[in-house]
Amino acid sequence: MSREPVVAVCTNRSPGEAAAALAALSEQAPPERILVVTSGLTAGAAEGHRAAAPGAVEEEARPGLSLARNRALEWAHDQAARALAYVDDDAIVDAGWWDALCRRWAEVDDRVAVIGGPIRPQWSVAPPSWLSTPILPTLTLLDLGDDDLLLDPDVTTVFGANISFAVAPLRDVGGFDPAFGHAGGRLSFSEEDQAQRALAGRGFRVLYAPELGVHHVIPASRLTRRAFMRRRFAYGRALGARRGRSAARALRQVATSGPGALVALARRDPKLFMERAVRAAENGGVLAGRARRG
Repeated sequence: MSREPVVAVCTNRSPGEAAAALAALSEQAPPERILVVTSGLTAGAAEGHRAAAPGAVEEEARPGLSLARNRALEWAHDQAARALAYVDDDAIVDAGWWDALCRRWAEVDDRVAVIGGPIRPQWSVAPPSWLSTPILPTLTLLDLGDDDLLLDPDVTTVFGANISFAVAPLRDVGGFDPAFGHAGGRLSFSEEDQAQRALAGRGFRVLYAPELGVHHVIPASRLTRRAFMRRRFAYGRALGARRGRSAARALRQVATSGPGALVALARRDPKLFMERAVRAAENGGVLAGRARRG
């Protein structure tokens, strides 16, 4: 078994759109340790990735991030890799990321099955004035500070834009559930949260490593109120579908945050308005997700 990790970039975008993420990786990691998995693309589009990718390319014909991640997991198993990192196709690894990833996996014992790090913004445009720290996770941003942390995934998880797993334990819990995660036009979340909880349930640990950073490119299209509400509703829907929050709690949050948002709007406090509106949208999603699962 190789102690050196492999890195997968799963993408349903064109080679040009994934180029910056792959260029940053290829400056640090050997090409044989980098995998691109195309997700739901045509054969022609996948061939374009083969021509541009720094390393191997696997095709997952069916759309869905969880399916693409599971394809990468099987490839990593075939490579006899101990660990597999996932980096989003719009995330740029920081200088020293690869060395830090290798060092972390060489140091930890077999009780650690997940290592992730901070995800900071790379703004494509100036962020809006109503954006505040409490709603930054809507943009898949994470910063838990400068210290190593062992996380309880029932409380806090590391995020899928910058996450790595021990291959064998992840395969043992079934990888990623295709019922969750983005798929085609479906906006969904929580597939990596589910995996972290499953691993913790078997006694494995989740480690936050502060030096293992990436910068997530935030396009203008995600910096609208509508985009925030839509993404947080989708997150809540996945949370409700996996029974991660009770209907009673979600109802209380909707009942307080919805009217609270109107009060903040009347007071002309745009940051507080968005914080409360996003919270209401998330909990509305929880109720929708629980209803769908029955």
